[in-house]
Amino acid sequence: FLLLGGPPRGDGMSPEVAARIAAQVTGFAGSVLATGSRRTGRPAEAAVAEAIAPLPHRLHRWGDGGPNPYTGLLAWADAVVVTGDSVSMISEALATAAPVFIADPGGLGPRHRRLHESIFAARQARPLEEAPTPFARAPLDETGRVAFEVAERFLGF
Repeated sequence: FLLLGGPPRGDGMSPEVAARIAAQVTGFAGSVLATGSRRTGRPAEAAVAEAIAPLPHRLHRWGDGGPNPYTGLLAWADAVVVTGDSVSMISEALATAAPVFIADPGGLGPRHRRLHESIFAARQARPLEEAPTPFARAPLDETGRVAFEVAERFLGF
């Protein structure tokens, strides 16, 4: 599953960057499920569509009508490739049991880089360059972890 974020400001992800990341994914995938976000932009989504066209695929473009397949696509993913500019998408990918690979779209600041390094150090994800080597990882359940801590500390459980 390819998750495309985009820069927080500006005109969306560069189509060249999106195409490069999608081409990396098509180099090892048998099929591709992909989605853009509100920050990806139509030109980047079009570049991804072209890059994944040779394989069986499903591309959900942000703003398309009908139900959003995002959670279903996450649930079915054998592996997740997520752009490193979207902390939300990274977090959602890490809540799955699938191997997670973070693609560097370039131009990331020190906070994003520190986040990636901490995730790599915890062996919860790997850089896209290490794909498709599978690896085992337990899904992160930060909500459950925090709820347990609150119950234990404040409610005496």
